[in-house]
Amino acid sequence: MAIYRNVQLSFWTDNKVEDDFTPEDKYFYIYLLTNPQTNICGCYEVSYSQMTRQTGYNKDTVIRLLERFDKVHKVIKFDSETKEVLILHWYKYNWSKSEKVLTGVLGVAKHIKSDEFRKYVNDMVDSIKNDTLYIGYTYPMETSVSDTDSDTDSDTDSDTVSDSVSVNNNIINKKKDNIDNNIYINIISYLNNRCNTRYRYNTPNTKKHIGARIKEGYTEQDFYTVIDKKVNEWLGTERERYLRPDTLFGTKFESYLNQNVISEKQGNQNFNKGAIDWDNV
Repeated sequence: MAIYRNVQLSFWTDNKVEDDFTPEDKYFYIYLLTNPQTNICGCYEVSYSQMTRQTGYNKDTVIRLLERFDKVHKVIKFDSETKEVLILHWYKYNWSKSEKVLTGVLGVAKHIKSDEFRKYVNDMVDSIKNDTLYIGYTYPMETSVSDTDSDTDSDTDSDTVSDSVSVNNNIINKKKDNIDNNIYINIISYLNNRCNTRYRYNTPNTKKHIGARIKEGYTEQDFYTVIDKKVNEWLGTERERYLRPDTLFGTKFESYLNQNVISEKQGNQNFNKGAIDWDNV
């Protein structure tokens, strides 16, 4: 039975990771998401000796980093008495409404030693069952980790770096703004990956253009199509500077979506060859 975890490339362009995480933070957070003790529950016990052996850090450094991720970054909770790590928001992209998945979560949760952590996980499961908890997109998120067992179905887990919620929060309201924010993140992450740029998803003008197109009925996939077409046409040409949200998602979005693409480089090559077939002269 092989279990492995995949970290999406968008981890490295996540705004929180880029702006707030040091190189040491990035390494340690990847460790927290992918170490052998992790599970579908998002809460696991791990000793200091395991963490020092697996990361190469000494105990003092591990303690300092755990406190930093708990108190400063607010993406985990750590119980020093039970030696348990709770990954906040693990549920948001690791779980689904599948009875099989939720049963598996509860099966692991009953072994959690921390009363506070166990209550948090159980409350999240109850909220999902009652349709009061928002479960986000699975692709492409800012930061994702999937858990795959080769002997089981294709149920996958992923985790996203985001603002912390209190461990005592029992219900997170399902709001349309959350869905929209994920669409903004997905689209801008895709654009940045294709063009090697660093546009931010939360710039007011960018959100205005994307939001306007969504209200007109365009889908998330339509944005990917426009990005692909214009990248194929403009990348590496003098028009490359127009590969930006304002241009791509503005009023010409519909024409970009429906155009038949012939790259500008290809067009120039055809023009330079001229009307005479010099190969046959």
